[in-house]
Amino acid sequence: MAKQTRRSKKKTPRNWKGYGRIALRCVSVLLLIVLAFSLVFGVGRLRTHAEGRLLLAGQNAAPDRVGAFTVSFAWPALRNTPGETWMRPEDMASLTRVAESVVRRDAPLSVVPLRAVSETLGDTGWFDGDPVVRRVGPGRIDVDGDWRIPAAVVRWEGIDHLVSDAAMPMPVEVPAGGLNLPFIEGVYSGAVVRGAARYANPWPGPGVRVGLDLLGVIRSRGLGAEVSGIDVAGYLNGGPIEIVSADGNRVVWGSPVDEWIPGEPTVNEKIARLEQLIERTGAIDAGQRRVEIHRARVEIDRTGSLGGGTGSD
Repeated sequence: MAKQTRRSKKKTPRNWKGYGRIALRCVSVLLLIVLAFSLVFGVGRLRTHAEGRLLLAGQNAAPDRVGAFTVSFAWPALRNTPGETWMRPEDMASLTRVAESVVRRDAPLSVVPLRAVSETLGDTGWFDGDPVVRRVGPGRIDVDGDWRIPAAVVRWEGIDHLVSDAAMPMPVEVPAGGLNLPFIEGVYSGAVVRGAARYANPWPGPGVRVGLDLLGVIRSRGLGAEVSGIDVAGYLNGGPIEIVSADGNRVVWGSPVDEWIPGEPTVNEKIARLEQLIERTGAIDAGQRRVEIHRARVEIDRTGSLGGGTGSD
């Protein structure tokens, strides 16, 4: 009986094919891991090599500055003179220094310094939004963006503050009369916020916007040379806006260009009156200290002239 039992037990054959499949899978996984490590360290080695080459190129381009970069700007051009810019040399140099100070010279391939340059320049007040910063070659970075265009200066406490046509402050402040731009005076307050936040919002209050709108209309009719500034103090106190002529005399304009008051001439009628005054007298102020064009008839104050008195046309 015991012999019969031992004979009935047979050894189970080994599944060599199954073992082979498992081994093949293990080998495949190991190969993938090795390949992954090779790629990671290979790319790292390649990146290190490329950065070294770029640093060397920068060193060869500027032997006195290891890893130096050249920062180039697409400077804003004059409207009627392509190829020339309205920016002052000192402002251009200042922007270039700002960009160069931010660039990380130890990581030429990284996007981090490019982003930092863009954000830093975007806070300077020269651009609407952050400019585009591109690396265009070994040791060279190009900057381009939407430049704010100077439209006038806001005269506040003896200082002229540059503003764009959208009333956005710009980083130029000079003593009154230091820039060849029309001024806006009589505003309620200055741009009291300092730092980058100063350039993030329009000049506070409605006065600057009203003055810029009137300047825009005057320029569009070719009369910009006749105007040295706009006084909005009267408007902010419930009265009329006044134009300061090129000779410093006053031309009372009246209400803002987009706030017509019944009984007052229209914007086109007022412009026509200015053009008639130029045709007859050679200037929008008729050579007198005060002219009112916002009433039913043009009224000229001649008390400052030899003949004295006032008159209407």
